[in-house]
Amino acid sequence: MKALLLFVVLNTVSVAIVQQILDDFVITGGVPAFVLIGVIIGLLNLFLKPLLKVLSLPFIFLTAGLFVIVVNAVILWFAEVLVRGLAIGQIALSIDGMFTYVAAVLLLGFFNYLFQKIIR
Repeated sequence: MKALLLFVVLNTVSVAIVQQILDDFVITGGVPAFVLIGVIIGLLNLFLKPLLKVLSLPFIFLTAGLFVIVVNAVILWFAEVLVRGLAIGQIALSIDGMFTYVAAVLLLGFFNYLFQKIIR
């Protein structure tokens, strides 16, 4: 339970940092929005990402692992769709353009990796 809570906090902080860096990665709704999006991304990574990785395994092998970036971008797209579908108050996530998806995925991965190294 403690590890799951820490994972959500790390995702939330990573999302907040990426939102500050990328102009086309816009989150509205304040701290509750960052927390909700962090939870959604965490849950998608926990449940959907393994399935997508197994289904795309041939592409991952053919591209020497670079296709994982596409899988992560799909996860981020699903998160955007879920936030829009939930329609909770003023909470919104807007990501414009494929470059922004790729940059956001790379930055989120980097910050999560960095935070995990710092904590351990």
